[in-house]
Amino acid sequence: MYLGELHRKRKVRSSPVRVVILLLLIGVSLYVYALVREETVETTFLLTPTPTRSALSYRTEAEEFYMRGELGLAVVAYNQAAALEPDSIDLRIPVIGLLTVDGKTADAVRLGEELVEIAPDDARVWAALGTAYDWNRDIPEAIEACNRAIELDSTYAEGYSCLAEAYADAGRWAEAVEAGQMALQLDDRSVDAHRNYGYVLELQGNWSGAIEQYQKALEINPNLAYIHIAIGQNYRALGRLEKALESFDKAAEVSPGNAQANYEIGWTQLVYYGEYHIAEGYLEKAVEADPSLGRAHGSLAIVYWGRRNYEDAIPSFEKAIALETAATRRNAREFLVTVERADASPDFPSGEVVLSGRLRHGETGARDSLQATLAPLSDGEPWSRAGGTIALDTITGKYTVELQGLPSPQDGYVFVGWFNPMPTLSGGTVSTGPLQPGVNGDVRLAQETGWVSGPPIEYFYTLGLAYFYLDECDKAYPVFNAALQINPEEHNAQDGLSYCRAVSQ
Repeated sequence: MYLGELHRKRKVRSSPVRVVILLLLIGVSLYVYALVREETVETTFLLTPTPTRSALSYRTEAEEFYMRGELGLAVVAYNQAAALEPDSIDLRIPVIGLLTVDGKTADAVRLGEELVEIAPDDARVWAALGTAYDWNRDIPEAIEACNRAIELDSTYAEGYSCLAEAYADAGRWAEAVEAGQMALQLDDRSVDAHRNYGYVLELQGNWSGAIEQYQKALEINPNLAYIHIAIGQNYRALGRLEKALESFDKAAEVSPGNAQANYEIGWTQLVYYGEYHIAEGYLEKAVEADPSLGRAHGSLAIVYWGRRNYEDAIPSFEKAIALETAATRRNAREFLVTVERADASPDFPSGEVVLSGRLRHGETGARDSLQATLAPLSDGEPWSRAGGTIALDTITGKYTVELQGLPSPQDGYVFVGWFNPMPTLSGGTVSTGPLQPGVNGDVRLAQETGWVSGPPIEYFYTLGLAYFYLDECDKAYPVFNAALQINPEEHNAQDGLSYCRAVSQ
């Protein structure tokens, strides 16, 4: 009965108003649903939290890069770690050493000096800075820094190994050997201890002993290209050319694109085997990897010259001379102003020092500029009020000197400025020539150093001969004369001048 009544029940019709309301409710529900879904999607795909790498993670990665010989990547990883923990000295000290062996010595020195200000009682910082000073050719500063490291920690092996290398570069052989042996006694598993003692032996001509120490360093870390290169150089000095090439090849293997390794292979193939074609390939790789490697440009120029390719030899010789000259200028460590006899024209500073200043890289650490603030050595008269500045562009050789407060020199005497050390082609010291103070004792001077000692003499006379063969004797005369300044009896330069004079008649 119930079912019958249900079937017989009349359907109820909905009113239009009710339908409109229902449709509005459904629309609102769909809109709310869409908003909720969109927010959920954005949260899911855009705001999902990701894990942040820790400083320890970057440090571990840096150490792995170092063990693989990838020093540049190790520096990057250490810097990333230090960015997360900027107060950590431990994360910044290794960067000094990595920059040093990678040839970025100015940057290494700048970082080391910054860190010793922060942590003046940390022996590790002083040792790292000492090595950076040494590789930057600041030998007295290196010795001082290494000794400071030892004073702070007499059991720190790297302090003694640093000192051994600096003493060796200063020619203090007995002290160098003593410091090197002490480093090994303190830590026989130190790469630096073995490498630096090997360096001491190498400079003394004990190439076999140096190789032994270098190989022990590689037992600790076999992927250090600069040590493989050092082994190859010592094998070559012993006349064991095949072993030398094996070491250079290994350096190129662990550090693909290593400019020095490719240069050493190319130079060995050129000079010892006469394999011009093989040498050319490696030397081209070297200059591509490091366009500032002067000897690679020079060796490549010799290859071109040997093939009578004078058009390519000329720019390569010019580049090599410019780079080797700039390297000599960068080695200048101080600027002096002395009082000299006006009639003497000395080749070296010989008179009383009036002003002096330590030449340092610019504030940005740019390796191509040197600057110094000049001050008197004492407060006594008559120089107490004198002072000044010097700025040198090591690439162009252009420099400016500004001095103030100089008293007039005695009759028969003049002031002269000197770059020390910066040897001229003939072996003297580059000087400003006589300086003439104005009424107020001021000097304003802008000059150039010109060519300085550094490029091998064959670069000059061979470049001159290449000019001659291309009928450019106007360019040949200066480089022939430069060669004769180095050696007045160089017959290649003498002959070259004769050739040019003959064709000009």
